[in-house]
Amino acid sequence: MGHEIDPTLLVRHLHGSGPWESPEMSAYDNEDHLQSILTEAPEHVPGVLAGAHAVRELPTSAGPADVCIVGLEGDITIVECKLASNSERRRMVVGQILDYASAIWRDGEQAFRQQWARQGGDDLSVLGASAEAQLLRNVSDGRIHLCLAVDRIDDDLRRLVEYLNQITQDEVRVTALQLAYARHGELEILVPSVYGAEIAAVKARASGTSPKWTRGTFLEAVDSPADRDLAERLFALLDALDDRLGTHEDLSFGNRPYGGIFMHPYGLRYAPIQLWINKSGQLMAYGNWWQYPGIRHHRGFAEIARFVGQDHQSKGKGFPVSDIELDRFWPVVLRCAQQINDVAPSASG
Repeated sequence: MGHEIDPTLLVRHLHGSGPWESPEMSAYDNEDHLQSILTEAPEHVPGVLAGAHAVRELPTSAGPADVCIVGLEGDITIVECKLASNSERRRMVVGQILDYASAIWRDGEQAFRQQWARQGGDDLSVLGASAEAQLLRNVSDGRIHLCLAVDRIDDDLRRLVEYLNQITQDEVRVTALQLAYARHGELEILVPSVYGAEIAAVKARASGTSPKWTRGTFLEAVDSPADRDLAERLFALLDALDDRLGTHEDLSFGNRPYGGIFMHPYGLRYAPIQLWINKSGQLMAYGNWWQYPGIRHHRGFAEIARFVGQDHQSKGKGFPVSDIELDRFWPVVLRCAQQINDVAPSASG
């Protein structure tokens, strides 16, 4: 790659009397260089907060995605890096990033976890149960943010970002990141500029993805009055448990609109089930034998899995709450909570 000098950026030593000079280098060595910077500091990517986790060259069935980022709330961002010297940067990069995102969706949750770990990614259990569950749903529903990282944003790229934001679902953001780079001696300089963040923010506000559920907003979002009654009954059954065998809150809330509500009987750490609302507004539930790495496929989940016609040794699937007999189901949930948290049944009466 050529190292042409950027005449708009000048440097000199602090308190020096010499002239301002152009930096020794104002271009990336190659696209690998840009990838490494974003993997080490993914918070440069629009919408990604400090503390997010990232891997390079995440394998998918469509090929390796340059950078894959998992945020603290389980959101996924795919970044494709292209330099101005790469003639593919305008059109091919869009096809590539869509291809990788669709492949992650098609390959599924288990493949995503396996490839993430294979690339040396951090243990995703550090996200916590609610965020980890949200991550898995994001994969299965194809809610994957897209970022085109370049060293120079041009009008064609702006047009493509605007169009992709227009045609993608509201909870998916599409942005371009211009990350100009320079080096002078031992000093490295990054000058980030973002396009599409405001458009994506408007979409996010429209979809209501940012706030966490509360009991009230969750009940309001349930479409069917009968389902709403079932949710209220479950909350009432949880509230009626007098014994406190743990220090956890009874409910932990995921993000709207697709995050779950984890139910923690007796205030115990591990929740046997979670409630969520599907795209049709139907009240659904998951058995959590897949959510917690420390107790994954614990035999304490076996009874609850059988009750809903599943196998606790396999990946859990959502089931409509209206399909189960709640008076029979709730005691099973309580026994599961005691067993997966290693609490003697007699302790809770």
